[in-house]
Amino acid sequence: MSEGSTSTTRLSETQKQYVDVYCPTGAVITKEYSDIASRVRTLEGIRIGLLWNGKPNGDIFLDRIAEILEKKYKDIELIKFWKVDPEHTALSNKYSEETLDRIANSADIVIASQGD
Repeated sequence: MSEGSTSTTRLSETQKQYVDVYCPTGAVITKEYSDIASRVRTLEGIRIGLLWNGKPNGDIFLDRIAEILEKKYKDIELIKFWKVDPEHTALSNKYSEETLDRIANSADIVIASQGD
């Protein structure tokens, strides 16, 4: 495979893939690699979560995205997580498992932004 090229392969349920994450402190963390979420066919009638990491102007960007989506799609529910629960604004991007579960269970898809 040439440099910069990518390949997408679906793994069967019995196959597992792992990725090593190297930390600058020298620690190596091995995590199970999960499949990419399937794409939604339409945005009509779904719950869209907007996730801001707290950097300047990221919320402004997401507010604009919300305006565009509300005009274009009917019956969508927009959830601005940073307004629902301040823990959803994490400059460190370190969300607790509980917070990640709450986000995943609250929205069908999530759009995340970074600012600056």
